[in-house]
Amino acid sequence: MSSSESNSDKNLFDRWRLKIEIADRHNILCHCRQCGQEWVTSTRDASCRCGSRDIESIPCWQFPDG
Repeated sequence: MSSSESNSDKNLFDRWRLKIEIADRHNILCHCRQCGQEWVTSTRDASCRCGSRDIESIPCWQFPDG
């Protein structure tokens, strides 16, 4: 493999990593462990409508498109 191919692969990897980081910051699936409510938000320190702060947060990019 030439060094230009290696640089191209690294650049492609870096672009994908950046896109995943952006998706991770802006698309968080939240699940309230107390009442079961689910919603999508862009904040990790969310609280539920029921008042609970016992929230499971999962980046949406981990789920395949349906």
